[in-house]
Amino acid sequence: AELASFSFEHPDAVVADADANGREQRGVGDNVVKYPENIIGTARYVRSSERVLQWLTDAVPEDTIAVIDDSGGTLTAPILEQFKGVICAGGTVRSHLGILTREYGIPCLMNAKVAGIKEGDRIEIESTARAKTADDYQSGKEATAKVWLIGSAV
Repeated sequence: AELASFSFEHPDAVVADADANGREQRGVGDNVVKYPENIIGTARYVRSSERVLQWLTDAVPEDTIAVIDDSGGTLTAPILEQFKGVICAGGTVRSHLGILTREYGIPCLMNAKVAGIKEGDRIEIESTARAKTADDYQSGKEATAKVWLIGSAV
């Protein structure tokens, strides 16, 4: 029940009203790998080892886009390949989690600044955005991918 009302509320999240397709922007992140299509899935927060253990036993629900804090790489490693996508609130595309998702071919946004995404919401990740490079980080160049809310769980 606690997860039902929880959402990351980053003060720098870029949010916008619904676009022509009905998608409300709810944040941005650093895209790890550019893919041919955006991905759509169900937001599910992974903030405890209990949830990871539950999913190790029962399998990760289909269509899961995991929304995790910075600790996520180690916490989620045993179930990572079952995720459709990952949104991580910390790190860089060179972080452990970024490397793992790249290896498994799982769309991932690192250093994500999101707001108003709740457990069970349908979301879309702009996995077609240009991947952020080491040069971008060093030069301070912004290269972000968008996260949209496309349907509320409620």
